[in-house]
Amino acid sequence: MENLKRVQDLDSLKQEVSGTQHYWLFKHSSTCPVSAAAWNEYNEYASLHPNQLFLFLVVQEDRELSNEIAKITDIKHESPQLFHFSNEKVDWQASHGDITSKAMQEFLA
Repeated sequence: MENLKRVQDLDSLKQEVSGTQHYWLFKHSSTCPVSAAAWNEYNEYASLHPNQLFLFLVVQEDRELSNEIAKITDIKHESPQLFHFSNEKVDWQASHGDITSKAMQEFLA
C-alpha cells in the first residue's frame, strides 16, 4: 500500500507529513500479540482508505522516535498505540484492544 509508510526518526516523520493536514500514526511492538492484532486492524482500515496517510514505527527499533512522540504529544507511551493528527495536533488516540478498524471509522464518521 502506497499510503502506509514506516517512519524511523523525526526527520522522516516531518518529511512524510509535510503539507498533510490529517494522518494516522501507529506505534507497533513487534513482539506483542495485542499489537499484532491492532496492526491487522490498522492495515484493514488503511487498505479501505487509499487517500489517507498511514504511518507506523516499530518501538523496538525506533525507540528514539517513539519517545519523541510521547514528548511532543504529551501522551504517555503505550504500545500498541494509535494517534490521529489534525493540523499537527492529536485529535484522537487509542491503545491496545481499542485499536480497531471500526473505532477508526467511527472517529471519522
